[in-house]
Amino acid sequence: MRRLAALAALALSLCACAGSTTAGAPRCLTGATPRVGRPAADEMLALMRRERERAARAPSPLVRARILESLPGLFPDASDIVAEPRCREELAAENAAALRADPLVFSRLLVARLRTVHDPRVLLPLAAGGEERATAYQLGPDEPGPAPSRSLVRHLALASLPASWLVNDQPAGRRLALDRLREGADARELLLLHGAADALLREAPSGDPARAQGDAGPSLLRAWLPDLARRLDGPADRVALELVLRRLADVGTHAARLGVGPEARALVERVLAARGELPLTQGLAGAARDLAEVARGALHDLDAPQRSPASADLPPPRRERFRVWADWLDAEPAGGEVPAADALARVRDLDGELAALRFSAPRCRVIEELGQWLPPDEASRRFDALVAPVLDGDRVRLSTEALCRMRVALRLDGVDEARRVRLLLRLLSATPAQIGPRDTSGDEPRPALGAPLDEEPVGEVAARALARNLGWIDRHADLRAWLEAQALAPVPPGARAAERWSILQPAFERLLALHASGGPGARPEAARAIVRAWMASIRAAEAQQGAAHTLAGEIASARLRALGEHGGRAGLADEVGAFLGERKDQRAAVIASYLLTL
Repeated sequence: MRRLAALAALALSLCACAGSTTAGAPRCLTGATPRVGRPAADEMLALMRRERERAARAPSPLVRARILESLPGLFPDASDIVAEPRCREELAAENAAALRADPLVFSRLLVARLRTVHDPRVLLPLAAGGEERATAYQLGPDEPGPAPSRSLVRHLALASLPASWLVNDQPAGRRLALDRLREGADARELLLLHGAADALLREAPSGDPARAQGDAGPSLLRAWLPDLARRLDGPADRVALELVLRRLADVGTHAARLGVGPEARALVERVLAARGELPLTQGLAGAARDLAEVARGALHDLDAPQRSPASADLPPPRRERFRVWADWLDAEPAGGEVPAADALARVRDLDGELAALRFSAPRCRVIEELGQWLPPDEASRRFDALVAPVLDGDRVRLSTEALCRMRVALRLDGVDEARRVRLLLRLLSATPAQIGPRDTSGDEPRPALGAPLDEEPVGEVAARALARNLGWIDRHADLRAWLEAQALAPVPPGARAAERWSILQPAFERLLALHASGGPGARPEAARAIVRAWMASIRAAEAQQGAAHTLAGEIASARLRALGEHGGRAGLADEVGAFLGERKDQRAAVIASYLLTL
C-alpha cells in the first residue's frame, strides 16, 4: 500500500514545485485542519492531522517513523477542487529541508523521510552519493541492530527516482544512470536501476547499431556481456542471480536490434550447454532451471527479434526469489520491533478512530493500519470480529469496507492458518447469487465513477491472497479439492472472470506440480487430467475473439509453459510434446518444448 501511495505522490510532485500552493488553498500540514467541502475528503484530512499529531508524541522513534510513513496514504484526492490543499507539496518541502542537512543524521526517521519524499531534485544528489554526508546509523531503543550501511541512503533515493525522469528529463540523472549501469558492481543498486536500463535499451539507436558504440543501448549491452560472464562464474548469490536473469532476458530482447547479436548468442548458448548448472546457481534450489529457461527464451528472441520489443518478463520462479522491496527496502533497516505495550496503545488509538469515522475511505485506511499493528495474540483474538461484517449467513456482503476487511483478515500472520484458509475458501467459492449487491452507503458520491458491471471483487481479493500464500495448497486438502475442480473447468467467459483466472494460474500450477511430483498426497491421475484439460483450454483460447481475448491468450501462454514444466512428470511427455510441436511458431511453446527435455 505504501508503494501505491508513493506512486500517486510522485505523479503530482513531478508536476509541481515543492511547497507551492494555489491561491486560496488552505494549508494542509499546519494551522487549522483543512476542509474542501466534501464529507469523506474532509474526514480523511482530519484523520491525517490527528495521525500527524500522534506521530509527534509517539513513544519511540520507531513508532513515529511508521506513522509518518503512512501519512501520504491519508492525502485525499480532491484534484477537482480549485482550492485543494497541497498536502504532497508541503510534505515534499518539509522533507526536502530535512534532507539538505549537513551532516545528515542517519536514523529510522531519515529512512521514513526517504520513503515518503518524491521530489527528484531532492533525491538526485542523494542518489549520486548521499551517504558521504550521512552519519553512521543511530540505533533507536527498539532497534537491536545490526545497523545498516550508509549506502542505504543512496539506495532509498535511487528507488524513489522514476526511470523516465532519470533517462529523459535530467541530463545529470541520465549520466548517473548510464555510468552506474555500465560500470557498477553492486547488484542491489543495479536492480534498482533496471527500469532506467529498460528505457535506455528501448531507445532507437542512431545509425548502424554495430558502429553506434556511444549510443546508450549498444554501450550498455557491450558492458553487460562480459559482466554477465563474470557473474555466472562467480559465487552463488540470490541478488546477483536476480540481476543476471533480468539482464539475460534483456540481452535476448535487444541484442540483435542493437548490433551485438553474435556476442550475445555465444553467452546464451554457453548457459544452455550447461543447462543452467554454473557456479552462480550452485546450491540455490531451482536456480539452474530458472537460468536455463530464461536463456532459452533469450535464444528464441535472438532468432526472432521484434522491431518494437516490449520489456522482457521473467517466468514464474522456482528459486527463492530476491524481492527488492519486501526483502530489503521495505524491511526494518535495523531489525526494529515495536514493544507490545506501544503496539497495543497504537491499536487503541486506531480503535477509537474506527468507532468515530463514517466513510469507507478513511475507515479502510484505519483497518489496514490495524492489520499492521495488531500483535499476533490480539490479531487471533479479533479475527472473527474483523470478518463478521463481511458475512451474513451463507452470503457475503459487498462494500468498499467489506473488501478491506477481507484483504486485511487474509494477511494476518498471527491468525491460525486454518482459520484464514476457511475464510479464503468461503470467498473463493461464493457464487454470484451468494454475494450481496454492492453497498455504497459509506462511499462518497462521485457521479462520474461506478463499479464495472462484470466486476468480481470478492473472488479477486481471495485469488490475490492465495497467490501470496501458495504453500497453503500443500497443507489443506479442501483447498486442493476446490482448485482441482476449477483447474479442470474451462476458463470462464468475460474479461473480469479471465483476469481472476489469470491471478489463480500460479495456484493451479502449484496444484499440478504437487500431483505430478509423486510425493505424499500426490494423485498422478489428477495431474494427467489437468494437463489434458489445459490442452483443451489452449485450443479454445486460440479460437477466441473479443474483449477477453488478450487475457485468455496470456492464460494460454502460461499454460503452455506449465505443460512443458509438468507434462513429463505427469507421464504425458509424448502427448504434450506433439501438442507443443504443433505450435512451434509460438514463443511459449518453444520454451515449453525445451523444458520438457530438462
